Amino acid sequence: MEFPTIQMPSILEIQEFDIEELSKNINKSLNAFFLYRREFMKRALANGLRIKMTEISKMAAKAWGKEPRKIKKAYIKVSRKVDDLLQRKKQEKKIFQIVYDHNMEMVPQEAVYQVYQQPLQFIPPDEYICSLNVDDIALLYLYNINVINFYPFF
Repeated sequence: MEFPTIQMPSILEIQEFDIEELSKNINKSLNAFFLYRREFMKRALANGLRIKMTEISKMAAKAWGKEPRKIKKAYIKVSRKVDDLLQRKKQEKKIFQIVYDHNMEMVPQEAVYQVYQQPLQFIPPDEYICSLNVDDIALLYLYNINVINFYPFF
């Protein structure tokens, strides 16, 4: 069965591929051949070629083998750009942003040191214990001060 020839992009067209678009909806980087096969499939469908994906993959593999080294290098460069973008996106997902709002209550530093320097058997007066809110306790935990050890009745 004879299929029409698929006109693949030139080096300039390859260099103009939208890296953002190529990296959408994927978690794993694409190698140069995968990018080539993806473009091959798009162009085959645009030409009205409706065959199984396995057949398109075989056709793309044959066409890839015939492509000049310059074309393959262009796809390799695009593949690296996509990979770099995916790596940056993964790093951005791992970064936690700490937001400070001036309306937040802050625990005075003296209070942190005061509690930290007190012996473990010391039990502060009830009015001091009641004045600790969740933010105060969280701040004390940041300084590795376990409030529960200080106040066993929490």
